[in-house]
Amino acid sequence: MSKLGFHVNWVRPEVLTAIEKVKPLVIKTLHHDVDFWRRVREIHPSAFIIGRLYDPHQEFESDPERRGREFADRVLAERVNDLELYDAWESFNERIITSHPKQLYLKYDRFQVAFAQRLKEYYPDLEAVAMNFATGNLADRDLVEYFPRTLETHKYLGFHEYDWPTMWRLHEQGLRDGNEGMWLCLKYRRFMREVRREYGDKHVAIITECGMTQAVHPGRGDVGWRTELTEEQYWASLKWYNDRLCEDDYVMGCCIFVVGATGDWATFETLGPTIDRIAALPKPTLVEVTTTETPAEVRALAQEVRALDEQVGRLEALWDAVIRMLAG
Repeated sequence: MSKLGFHVNWVRPEVLTAIEKVKPLVIKTLHHDVDFWRRVREIHPSAFIIGRLYDPHQEFESDPERRGREFADRVLAERVNDLELYDAWESFNERIITSHPKQLYLKYDRFQVAFAQRLKEYYPDLEAVAMNFATGNLADRDLVEYFPRTLETHKYLGFHEYDWPTMWRLHEQGLRDGNEGMWLCLKYRRFMREVRREYGDKHVAIITECGMTQAVHPGRGDVGWRTELTEEQYWASLKWYNDRLCEDDYVMGCCIFVVGATGDWATFETLGPTIDRIAALPKPTLVEVTTTETPAEVRALAQEVRALDEQVGRLEALWDAVIRMLAG
């Protein structure tokens, strides 16, 4: 099925049409227009919608707990929360890189926990999506070693994954070199292998940014597929990536950067024929029902269904454990 979702920088009618056509499992947005997202909830109530606020400084070192609460308060001031239009928020974006001192990693761990706890003080069902580090950064064990508080308190972990000129370039080079690959696109598997070894199936991975950028090559600019690639080449990479995501049941989906670009990011724009290709991918099997509920009630029902799915998963795991004990 399709796990290709949208990263929306700016809302406009074409984006709404794309959402209605594709019904993506996950959508991330930097534009918090209440009327737009209310309309999205009407046409696609089960979408998992993530918000992010831009912050030019992203300072947290001075007092991680205080800064986490302060930034959460900025997020909570957005009216979309009062209307329960979003499922989750990110905190800072691509804030930690490999070369930072490990002490900074530990401070960011405290910041993320304070941010998430503040959200839940006001909206118990509102989630925080942690990590969201730039593509290629950190080592396999770093999440487990330096972000233990975050892994204890968060369910959703975000990852950014890009490559060029295909999304499989460095992965397949790694396979040829005998090192497993998974260095840019699919690196989430390296992290999640370690996280799941320590925490079981507690976490859900979301690729909160993905796509094509020349910036993965030193000295090149951060420009997208429209600079050199054809629509066919772009789609080949997205299709390959979707097929890989569908192999991992702990991945909810990905947010293609970008669907609804602002001017600086026009070379990444996905609106156009690619949207029709995504829409043509198989969807999860859904049972059609006729309902008289309002959109808000449908939204609540969708949340209940997700909660029931999680309970069923835990019961199945418990039953498997019982069977293994009896067999032993």
